[in-house]
Amino acid sequence: MKKFAILICLCIAVTAFAQDKKMESKKADSKATVLHGVVVDQMCAKSMAKKSDPMDRATKHDKDCALEEACAASGYGMFYDNGKWVKFDENGDKLAKAMFESSKKDKDFRAEVTGEMKGDKFAVASLTESKAATDETKKPMKKDETHDAHK
Repeated sequence: MKKFAILICLCIAVTAFAQDKKMESKKADSKATVLHGVVVDQMCAKSMAKKSDPMDRATKHDKDCALEEACAASGYGMFYDNGKWVKFDENGDKLAKAMFESSKKDKDFRAEVTGEMKGDKFAVASLTESKAATDETKKPMKKDETHDAHK
């Protein structure tokens, strides 16, 4: 009888320990956030955010502008969820710049970004460029103060 009671206690302890580890794993996973949107330099994003439909404007923002010295120095971020803006942390800035430099596309820099909000910046763990572009984003963006403001 004692052996049976010890065996039951041992089973309960093992089950409780496994559940505790499972919950810790879920908590760690739940901190990570995945965003899908369009990566843009912060300088241009400021004027895009003031316009109607910043997501559409962001898809038409071109690689040359995003890599200009002043634009790149302002850092990068993402328009997501129909126009919400989030600024990347230093790691995100490095990953975004590398994406622009290595991309074969000229515009429509959609990406999947994984990380978490820390204060007013998104701490980027990974950034993966999406390959698809729509016909709408292939149309050129009209010249306006978005691109002329920093030249």
